Amino acid sequence: MLKRTTKTIYNAVIITMDANLTVIKNGYITIKNNIITEIGEGQPKLSHNLYDVGGMIIIPGFVNAHTHLPMTMYRGIADDLPLKEWLENHIWPAEAENTFEDNVRKAAKLGLKEMIKTGTTTFCDMYFFADAVAQETEKAGLRAVMNEAILDFPTNSYKTVDEAFSKVIRFAEKWENNNLINPAAIFHSVYSCSEKTLARIKKTAERYNLQISTHISETQDEVKSVKESTGVTPARHLYNSGLLTDKTLVAHCVWLIEDEQQLFAKTKANVVHCPTSNLKLGSGIAPVHKYIEQGINVALGTDGCASNNNLDMVEEMRLAALIHKGNNLNPTLINARQALQMATINGAKALGLDKITGSIEKGKRADLLLIDIKNTFMQPIYDYYSAIVYSMNSSCIDTVIVDGKVLMENRELRTL
Repeated sequence: MLKRTTKTIYNAVIITMDANLTVIKNGYITIKNNIITEIGEGQPKLSHNLYDVGGMIIIPGFVNAHTHLPMTMYRGIADDLPLKEWLENHIWPAEAENTFEDNVRKAAKLGLKEMIKTGTTTFCDMYFFADAVAQETEKAGLRAVMNEAILDFPTNSYKTVDEAFSKVIRFAEKWENNNLINPAAIFHSVYSCSEKTLARIKKTAERYNLQISTHISETQDEVKSVKESTGVTPARHLYNSGLLTDKTLVAHCVWLIEDEQQLFAKTKANVVHCPTSNLKLGSGIAPVHKYIEQGINVALGTDGCASNNNLDMVEEMRLAALIHKGNNLNPTLINARQALQMATINGAKALGLDKITGSIEKGKRADLLLIDIKNTFMQPIYDYYSAIVYSMNSSCIDTVIVDGKVLMENRELRTL
């Protein structure tokens, strides 16, 4: 078993996902505790703690830039419904009855197991009882960006907005310097938060230097409702509230008009594409190829299990590469390299973690996936990116390493 000391993994194909998309066909990676200290081609310099991986492909761990982890407890509870009916008549009542800390812990553990087995090493979570989710995440060994999700109406986690902000601040102060847990400013949407609440979110984010995460423009009905209540589109409302910045990641963005797209490009705000959830709820298909053309950073997210119904980033990446080709009758849109970027380095950038994860580079944390090329789905290989995006499924992921620690080896979980 790989130990968390100085070790070298060699005889590997390394897909670095660095700025040059460097591929090392016969390479090695030296890891000291949790840091990548050396990457090279050929035989490693060390003569001890060597691990021959037999030609496996090594890629950065997947970054799930938007999910609701404990919603594994609502997997399949209400399918084949439009968003408003699904949310208001099924999900919110179920949450009122079942979303308590003990259930959240159990559901989070289930979700953490699923993410490890499907290759997610970093995720951004939006839910309630965030401290409990963070504790379970740290035990499991995954990297996360999270905090208590803010809404203007009562939840089982808090009864007032003041109480919600108290929890947010306690979380930010408690986890501020943690190696794996990164506090953020998380709020549900512009339609569920008043302008006063949005101002408090901005102030809190600035005070604690937090990333900002929310949903906007998921459906046409939402866009219409926000315009009626605020006089502007959702992204413009975010911008006017000072919450659309380079530290902002926004899930869905299915219905951004040209003016809003320009705001994203101007502010360097990040889009999180959630294709499975958007298709399942009939919300539409975000034109992310247009966003990419404008220089907008696009990451990938699974959304929660209630609307996906899984946390599998391998499936999400493949779907993201396929639907835009079919929807636009253009097979060149979202090529395999772009899809893998969306699932790795783009997600890390959206979460403000690209200095430490998202690519395999010297000085970054060792957040790695080892892919078994002998798996039936991986043969033959003519192009590594094509094999990873179009052929691979999660059964091909042999080993998962986060922060230099092995979370799964030979498909067996080590921390859960």
